[in-house]
Amino acid sequence: MSAERRGARAAIVSDRGSAPAAVIAWVGMAVTMLGALSLLGLGAAAQARADTAADLAALAGADALAAGSGDPCPIAGEVARRNGAQLASCAVAGRDVIVTVAVDAGALPPVSGRARAGPAPSSGLPR
Repeated sequence: MSAERRGARAAIVSDRGSAPAAVIAWVGMAVTMLGALSLLGLGAAAQARADTAADLAALAGADALAAGSGDPCPIAGEVARRNGAQLASCAVAGRDVIVTVAVDAGALPPVSGRARAGPAPSSGLPR
């Protein structure tokens, strides 16, 4: 066998085994992307939970304030807790209740939601 043929044969033989390495690289990249997307989804779901809990807590607090039940913040805190959030702050501004809640996002830092609720503004429109 000539040296030239042996070199060509060695080149063909040396390519063997490169496909599994490429497959492993692609699988690793796909797993990494799936992990990143799942973290993104986890964060989006936690933010939605925080926004919902803040809205409901503010509405409950505003309802308690309108009913004359005293301090609306304990009621807002209870509603936030029942919706998987922790009341971070609560303030009364006139007839409005402003709340900020925090929700645990698992592997991510906690996310917060903020909401304001009160009576609807009176408009000059006929009923």
